[in-house]
Amino acid sequence: MNTIPIGNSLANKTPRFSVAIRSEGYQRLINDTLGDPKLAQQFVADISTAVATNHTLQRCDAGTILSAGLVAYTLKLPLAPTLGYAYIIPYGDKASFQVGYKGLIQLAIRSGIIADIDVDDIREGEYLGRDGETGKPKFQFIEDEDIREKAKVVGYRAFFETTNGFRKVVYWSVEKIQKHAKRYSKTYGSNSSTNPWRDLFDVMAKKTVLKQLLSKWAMLSVELQEALRYDQAVIKDDKTPEYIDAKDDDDNQDDDDVVVNDTNITKKDNKSLLDAIDE
Repeated sequence: MNTIPIGNSLANKTPRFSVAIRSEGYQRLINDTLGDPKLAQQFVADISTAVATNHTLQRCDAGTILSAGLVAYTLKLPLAPTLGYAYIIPYGDKASFQVGYKGLIQLAIRSGIIADIDVDDIREGEYLGRDGETGKPKFQFIEDEDIREKAKVVGYRAFFETTNGFRKVVYWSVEKIQKHAKRYSKTYGSNSSTNPWRDLFDVMAKKTVLKQLLSKWAMLSVELQEALRYDQAVIKDDKTPEYIDAKDDDDNQDDDDVVVNDTNITKKDNKSLLDAIDE
């Protein structure tokens, strides 16, 4: 499979995605990128369905739709929204790639470094604060699932453990997540028809905490690096991501995370897939 190409310039020649996807230029681009006729055929079917079922997405630039879809397929993440691995999200007349929290988990597991990883909500009464000596967050989970489902969600916890036993845990309250979203996302609190923070808060909250954990503490594989780099971005003609939902302050790291079991691990010096794209 080849690396991720840019199809935006081709979009200027075709006003609608349903027309563009059948063009010789797009078909050649898809086949050259994916390198497998059967996979290319599946990609066309999946992305066509995604666009056909989303009227807002149909109004987006065809090239940005194609580029976002190819990012997902190059990372081997299915596009079906019901699976929650990757999405193509419309922002005005452009489409952006967005990795889901399930996609981040999948990519982390594939790296071969992560033995266990998960993110879940924390209900009222389950977070007991930090240990006075170690700073570790303490939890007491409600065992009765019926009772737990009725309890209010007060925060989210993400953790991973590597194959050599290194472990990290991050806990954010709902208020902290909302503050983070308000600071960094233009669509948070907006009346946009495509506002995931309004429509899918639980999904976005899980992703936010997990993304903070991985980007700050994990040894990132090439695939994870690319997923994090392209996340919530439109891919421009010069191969750089344009974070159209991000506010000017793009430092998405928070210094007051509840993070535990710190050890000194050096991240792999992986070459970006973007550097391998033929000019």
